[in-house]
Amino acid sequence: MSATDAVDQDTELLLLQEFVNTTDIESGVDEIATPEMLGAWLAVQVGGTSGPIPVDRDTLRRAVDIREGLRALGRSNNGEPADAERVAALNRAAASLPVSISLSPDAWDLAPIGRGADALLARILSIQLKAMADGRWSRVKACRNDTCQFLFVDRSRNRSATWCSMAVCGSRMKARSYRARRRGADGPSQRAPSGG
Repeated sequence: MSATDAVDQDTELLLLQEFVNTTDIESGVDEIATPEMLGAWLAVQVGGTSGPIPVDRDTLRRAVDIREGLRALGRSNNGEPADAERVAALNRAAASLPVSISLSPDAWDLAPIGRGADALLARILSIQLKAMADGRWSRVKACRNDTCQFLFVDRSRNRSATWCSMAVCGSRMKARSYRARRRGADGPSQRAPSGG
């Protein structure tokens, strides 16, 4: 693989990451909460200057199902059980997207058919499938902090990262764990004074 191919693949994973991270679980902010917001987000991804891409309610539902299904798969990559309902919804949404498969003696490719919102969603899923095929997907994880769950690419040598950011989520989770251990150590061992 050339350096250019590696950069292109990183850029692809960044798109996947940005798509899943359009919702901030902690704050409740969802960048694609409405068809108009999804259309605007998709237009930015393709560098569109002609305004938002038209999106209807069904397309929005597919986008959310894909986003949350990818997050569930990312949690699975981080040692958490996969949410079967979210993965099933992802597969239903994927089945309705227009993709083309092309084969050659030494390669294959998945490409979205047409233009518009569904083609862009198909592009996101094709990135995920290619990453599964070439081994990059195992590095794509969802943060183990339940109030975060941001998707991130684990760039550690041994693929052991569990949080999107050691400085934020890692510190929070370690502090929670420490407090829980302290509560356990200080908890029931105190005795009530005798009544006599």
